[in-house]
Amino acid sequence: MPREAATAGCDRQPAAPGPGVPASVSLGELSARLDLPLPDDPTLAAAAFATRSLARDDVLYRAGDPFEALYVVCGGMFKTVLVDAAGLEQVLAFPLAGDVIGIDGIDSGRHPSEAVALDHSCVAVVPFARIAQLAHQDRAITRLLHRMLGRELERKHSMMWLLGTLHADARVAAFLLDLAARQARLGLSSGSVDLRMTRSELGSYLGVKLETVSRALSGFAAAGLIRLERRSVTLRAPDALREILEREGVGCRAAPRLKLVHPAALAPAL
Repeated sequence: MPREAATAGCDRQPAAPGPGVPASVSLGELSARLDLPLPDDPTLAAAAFATRSLARDDVLYRAGDPFEALYVVCGGMFKTVLVDAAGLEQVLAFPLAGDVIGIDGIDSGRHPSEAVALDHSCVAVVPFARIAQLAHQDRAITRLLHRMLGRELERKHSMMWLLGTLHADARVAAFLLDLAARQARLGLSSGSVDLRMTRSELGSYLGVKLETVSRALSGFAAAGLIRLERRSVTLRAPDALREILEREGVGCRAAPRLKLVHPAALAPAL
């Protein structure tokens, strides 16, 4: 997708926390959001980090910006993208609440990608220098950072598996089931998902054309597997979607996160 179309309004600076958004969150709260162990030291657990609100199409950081912080998504959805010299995007991920953005800037000291809000969103800003300093005080913080990096690597492996083994329809089915499972972990309904990204952005992420995404979704709807209502997708037959993956995956090595599309993973969070 051309850069201009994808980032309309992105010159706005990220806003201060909006109504209902706390001005800061503690490290203990962030650990809970990340589903990672809390620091043993109550003082460290109480360390506070500022939050930042973004409207749809606001840019959190641009490619080439200095790497200064990690960002924990507290609400909403983002897309992370690489942009080439012609302004065309390659979508890398769609981070949701509980995901961390900005890890890819650690090595070079600059962000190689961009992060753009797909709707009203909020992040906790975790300055890397500060979290590194806290890690010197408590090894639990070091373990937390290591697990964050490991989780990101696991997701990259899963995406490589998806792109390397599944055909177009199965990729779309896998994405719908994975998004439903991620919503369930946040305590949201797993029976329907909101596609806040465009069909073009989803196609970029899955390595297929816009028309292929639309055709797959229409085919699932015609077969009674899903119901489409604008950007809302109701999963009417998740078992049938899983069967598509099982047929595609025969003889293939299972992906690290393929468990996300198992029935238990789609149960509503308590």
